[in-house]
Amino acid sequence: MADILAISDLELWTHIGVPELERKTEQRLLISVEMQLNAKAAAASDDVKKSINYFDLSMDLKEIAKTERKTIERFAEDAAAMIQKKYKPQSVTVTVKKFAVPGSDYVSISIVRP
Repeated sequence: MADILAISDLELWTHIGVPELERKTEQRLLISVEMQLNAKAAAASDDVKKSINYFDLSMDLKEIAKTERKTIERFAEDAAAMIQKKYKPQSVTVTVKKFAVPGSDYVSISIVRP
């Protein structure tokens, strides 16, 4: 059974939306990430280098937000690909929430990548 390291509802600002007009203004997104990993070595040694540094991950996610996109699906996929490549978790789940539909709390996409 794997351990899970998570960041919940990290606030990001990005240019996103299908119509060009929507992308002109930065919009608030919340991103949550769950990564399966083996935290045993980090726990035994108390050494963050043997785990995933969640501060570094949060900075990488903020960097991804600097690129304009049309869909939250693309944003989630780009985030998952970066996490897989750089941090190499056993699996990653990325959820992106966008505040776009009046009368709803948010719309969201969750993707799971092994």
